[in-house]
Amino acid sequence: MRVEQITIPLIRSVVNRPKLSEILFRFDPWGNPLGPDRYSWPYPIYDRMRQDGAVAYRGLYQQWFVMGHAEARAALSSPSMVVEPQVDLMKVVRPFNRFRPAAASFLDNLLVLTDPPDHTRLRRLVSRTFSPRQMARMEQAVDTLAQRLVDEALDAAHNGGSTGAVEIFSSFAAPLPIQVICELLGVPEERWEWAAHISTKISLIGNVMVGFDPEEVSAAVDDMQAYFLDLAAQRRVEPTEDLVSALAEVDEDGDRLSDDEFIGMVGLLMFAGHDTTSGLITNSILALADHPEQRKMVRDNPGLWDNAIDELLRWDTPVQIIPRVAAEDVVIGDQSIKKGTNLLVMPAAANRDPARYEDPNVLRLDREDPQPVSFGHGLHHCLGHALARMEAKAALSAFVDGFGDYTYDPDSLEWKQSVVTRGTTKLMITPG
Repeated sequence: MRVEQITIPLIRSVVNRPKLSEILFRFDPWGNPLGPDRYSWPYPIYDRMRQDGAVAYRGLYQQWFVMGHAEARAALSSPSMVVEPQVDLMKVVRPFNRFRPAAASFLDNLLVLTDPPDHTRLRRLVSRTFSPRQMARMEQAVDTLAQRLVDEALDAAHNGGSTGAVEIFSSFAAPLPIQVICELLGVPEERWEWAAHISTKISLIGNVMVGFDPEEVSAAVDDMQAYFLDLAAQRRVEPTEDLVSALAEVDEDGDRLSDDEFIGMVGLLMFAGHDTTSGLITNSILALADHPEQRKMVRDNPGLWDNAIDELLRWDTPVQIIPRVAAEDVVIGDQSIKKGTNLLVMPAAANRDPARYEDPNVLRLDREDPQPVSFGHGLHHCLGHALARMEAKAALSAFVDGFGDYTYDPDSLEWKQSVVTRGTTKLMITPG
């Protein structure tokens, strides 16, 4: 038995008992990494962690933590840092070890959870499908979808009675990414609600420390597999310009995606693109409300939006941790990390590294070259980063123009209970 088969369920117990976590971590200089503040505003925790260095080991967690910007980039680009041992671990820990066969295979075929040479081959096959032509095809659709959702949210606010407020996560931030992904994949509009449900269920696998019902996830994977394999078969007969057609037809000297690899790629787009982009949108809406002078600056200077998106990613990234394992002895920063050791790269901490940024805890949308590590770095750099930036720009520019000097109700905020991704699940906004 691996030690993690004991420690991970214990950590889950602590996560689900806030009072217990406060007692356990009362005397830890880093504070309580599993308490409510971890979800609502974790950055003071990261500041305390960084006092132990850009790369620090904690015996309590049996982990190295990488918090420096340069060190994060070095770790993420190092061929000595791998991810597949994390998958092997997941598969022996409950509830992952209770998956049905399709869900277990799904884990094995996720691009983000593979190492070279498998990762190199898969990325080579699918990267050409994310072509400039494909992104250009999506740009108008993304703008249209974002504007439609903003208009619907404004109508709901104006018809919302005395408060004039509207809940933005469920009406705007969550629907937009899944609608964009469906448009990209070629899923018809009548199936969008189904896709959102499937994506929400499958995204539970990313929250190792909270746990989930393995039957719910397995059923969602089975449903997704049946639908998309049938759609791929149709597209091979009658191809269109959508991504399912491109993935179904990809062929490099006779090398093609297997059915399991195809489902792994589609599923990754659905849950990773959905969960993280919705978090980016809500985090940014909050940041702009808390910094009205920055909101006014970007509204008055729309040419600033591309840089603003990178600064908003730096300021409050939806991706909080990226796990790795040392495949061999390796040096990261000024620390020697032994083969087989677990390591967590902390993009949210790296994005506020004072060694990289002047005034890292200040939001400046005109900051020169923000260069966040929110999309990772190196061979696992997010394949969909251009699409995510496109969505965020369309969403936030339409929202700021439509909602004006909006405000939010801090007492209404509810946060994802996740140590991996960050964002709200409830956000009441009143138009200005």
